Amino acid sequence: MPDSDTAVAGNEQVAEIIRNRPGRGVMRDDSLPTPVDMAVAKFDVLEGFKIEPVAAEPIVSQPLFVSWDSRGRMWVVQYRQYQFPAGLKIVRYDQHLRAVFDRVPEPPPHGTPGADKITVFEDTDGDGLYDTHKDVIDGLNIASAVQVGHGGIWVLNPPYLLFYPDADGDDVPDADPQVHLSGFGLQDTHSVANSMMWGPDGWLYGCNGSTTVGDVSSAVSKGVRFQGQCVWRYHPDTKEFEIYAEGGGNNFSLDIDSKGRVFTGTNGGNTRGYYFPQGSYSEKNWGKHGPLTNPYAFGYFRAMKFEGDGRRFPQAFCVYEGGLFPKNFNENIIAPNSLHNLVWRSERIPDGSTYRTVDHPNLVETSDRWFRPVYAGVGPDGAVYMADWYDSRLSHVSPVDDWHKESGRVYRIVPEGKTVIYQSGDLSLADSQTLIDCFSHENKWVRQRAVLELGWRGDASAADSLIKLVDDSASLEALWALNLIDKFDSVLATRWLSHSDADIRRWVVRLLGDRHEDHNGLAAMAATEPDGQVRSQLAATAKRLSADVGLSIVAALLRHDDDADDPHLPLMNWWAIEAHAESWPAIESMFADESLWNTTMVKQTILTRLVQRYASAGGVENFQHCAKLIAMAPDDASRGQLIQGIDLAFQGRAIPQLPESLDKALADYKASIGQSDLILSLRRGDAAAIGEAIKLLSSPQTDLPLAIEVANVFGEVNHAEAAKSLLALATGSRTSEPALQRVAIASLRQYDTTSIATTLLASFGNRISEEHGLRAAACRTLASRPAWALQLLNELTQWRIQRDQIPYDVVQQLRSYEDPEIAKQVEAVFGPISATATAEQIAETKRLRQLLAAAPGDSESGKAIFAKTCGGCHQLFGEGGKTGPPLDGYERGKIGFWVDSIVLPNLEIREGYQSYLVLTEDGRVINGIIAEQTPTSVTLRNADNQTTTIAREEIETLKALPTSLMPSDLLKEMSDTQIRDLYAYLSLGAK
Repeated sequence: MPDSDTAVAGNEQVAEIIRNRPGRGVMRDDSLPTPVDMAVAKFDVLEGFKIEPVAAEPIVSQPLFVSWDSRGRMWVVQYRQYQFPAGLKIVRYDQHLRAVFDRVPEPPPHGTPGADKITVFEDTDGDGLYDTHKDVIDGLNIASAVQVGHGGIWVLNPPYLLFYPDADGDDVPDADPQVHLSGFGLQDTHSVANSMMWGPDGWLYGCNGSTTVGDVSSAVSKGVRFQGQCVWRYHPDTKEFEIYAEGGGNNFSLDIDSKGRVFTGTNGGNTRGYYFPQGSYSEKNWGKHGPLTNPYAFGYFRAMKFEGDGRRFPQAFCVYEGGLFPKNFNENIIAPNSLHNLVWRSERIPDGSTYRTVDHPNLVETSDRWFRPVYAGVGPDGAVYMADWYDSRLSHVSPVDDWHKESGRVYRIVPEGKTVIYQSGDLSLADSQTLIDCFSHENKWVRQRAVLELGWRGDASAADSLIKLVDDSASLEALWALNLIDKFDSVLATRWLSHSDADIRRWVVRLLGDRHEDHNGLAAMAATEPDGQVRSQLAATAKRLSADVGLSIVAALLRHDDDADDPHLPLMNWWAIEAHAESWPAIESMFADESLWNTTMVKQTILTRLVQRYASAGGVENFQHCAKLIAMAPDDASRGQLIQGIDLAFQGRAIPQLPESLDKALADYKASIGQSDLILSLRRGDAAAIGEAIKLLSSPQTDLPLAIEVANVFGEVNHAEAAKSLLALATGSRTSEPALQRVAIASLRQYDTTSIATTLLASFGNRISEEHGLRAAACRTLASRPAWALQLLNELTQWRIQRDQIPYDVVQQLRSYEDPEIAKQVEAVFGPISATATAEQIAETKRLRQLLAAAPGDSESGKAIFAKTCGGCHQLFGEGGKTGPPLDGYERGKIGFWVDSIVLPNLEIREGYQSYLVLTEDGRVINGIIAEQTPTSVTLRNADNQTTTIAREEIETLKALPTSLMPSDLLKEMSDTQIRDLYAYLSLGAK
């Protein structure tokens, strides 16, 4: 592997900051690991439970993942090669600090061997303790997961999924590995493809973290591309690879519950994780991680709602269904937290067709800061197992490889006083009836493993017994086994679509979709189906069937008006429709039914998105589809929804020349409502509308919301006639409403006139005051064009404007110009930029650590200071802005965390909050975080929480900035007392 000097060569600035970082913060400190027996004594475990070490150094180090084979043996992935792949050279780091390597590594055993290995642990005497171990595969190079079964050993070693054949199960591979998948990203090895596990349907499921991109191919699936954050699956027999669901956080855990539902943890706060219906889209970071693969998703799911501890990092995750814990633990989420050194327990509660969670008392806490649990799972014995990375360092930002590679543990949590033994024997040797008997076992792992073993042997003689179990006992395991032995057919599907058990119905629908099998009973079922999760699966399956059948299912689902307020179902139905949008005759036929237009979901969710989808795609044919939908609309309210969709499609840009059919449809709509649709007409460049809008802006009697909307459109679409009216509003001569004045100031960025800057600057102090953020808004507008920026800088150099009146994000924006004159003046006013920790900063961090440790502050006074200095961008205790990350989930009780984060804000910029710069074709410069991306536009949110939407065709450059929006001299004007008070509030209630 590359040494640290080689590793940092691609990004010397980041490396230098890390080297100069005082105390190293969340980097590895000078403490030493606690011996495992003493570490166990430090754990505070929930009453009635105990924690036991299962394996520890020197046998294991840096354990990342755990799984079990059909003999109940434990397989551990040791991620010793982390952080950099062996044999590769880092050419550079990209704008997101993702490594760019000189080449793609060869699959093992070729190329440079890595330090990763896979070790199997066995309980040879049946006493519940693993008493032997052996290394099965070594020389792996960034190996993140292992599963055994179906003829061998499956190893996820990005960029590859490898299969080591082992027909006799002696743990000695019969040959070199076969490459089943290639193309998983390696750019950031803390967020690679991971957490692979067998699904009860026979597919291998896995996650992909937030930062790496993929272009994955198998023997039959070529070039499946994604930008991080997804759940994927692969079928070993059919060789199909697909994205099961997209989005989520830095997905580095995965579980499939006893009913076959898919969940992951996340590195975010205020949640315990995500529930993923098949084919769904969940939130992601629109900047660093790019848009969703479907540009017409027009919506996404959020993480499960929760009540409890909102701190970050429930990235390890499992649903407890092991049968060993008390019954009130069944279906609870167990979520270890490596940032805060504890293990959460949360009750999972239905929330419509999805879930919410409520925290119960923590399962485990410890004062040992080295406890870093990165995996949680329920073993064959019903215990909860955790892989403990065990290191004082947690941050992955530094390219310096100073991880403590000699430490690592595997623990299990068990009830006190219970014998913990795997008693089911070697399932791979059990006869088929014994496996079927296991379907009633209290441990989900045993049940699902028995299903897999029966399926892998393909015992068709078991079909009758399995069918009877589905009929009589609603056994999902029997249904899954029938599917795996290829004895589930359309006759059985028809019978079980009306089964009394909702989960049986849901999985029948699911399996039909997986086979892309049109079934004429699905639409009728959708009309009367009483269960929300079954309806959700019907929508998911509708995406995978022919357009005629799929849309007939959705048409029935849309008539369930009670689903209109469900957290998931409206979007699930929209995504099913969108999947067939290219099949226009089927869409037209669907909406020919006038009664469908009157359903709540069509009104609230579908109409606007459907026409937005066609308008966004553009082209004569798609515009004609828009016109046809408008003509088909049965009433003005429906036509209004469609018009709104067209407006949304062209946010941030002018509407192009439209076909005569759509032009006429829009004109007819305006005539039908007896007035012009002003905003739409403005985007189309209608001269009469422009004149009407300017009059509205000039009139004090105009309703404020309408005036703001008109001013916003003038800021997105350049109509030169509007500049004078906007300038009058911006300088306060035509309005006393600060909200309208701020919008007008921002909209002036669209108009390249020198007099704008002159007039704005002349209005500083009287009409453009510091109140309501007006002066800050003006500074952002002045910094958006080179000529205006020079005028602003001239005022600063002449001391007519004070440096402390300039927001930090404006300074950042001014520094982005490459013009020598601007750069010279920026340095003269604000000083040279430094990407490293200066001697003064190092001294200041030491002083502040001593200051804050010496005496407490007053949190009540600190709350007011927070509101003034931090609350504009950050939320804490539910109050504050959203430009920066919420602060509740961090290690708020650590002095070092706050000192380093405030004095050195560029050291680690939280994912999702990196600042971006847009340079437009007409010379504007705009910066902020990316709030949204669509196929046609990019929306930035600035430090003032204002958004700007820019058409993609107007963007010359879009790039991430290496510096934070947060100023590095935030504490400069504060007294020591104020700093103590601020810290007292920031750390209030922290553990």
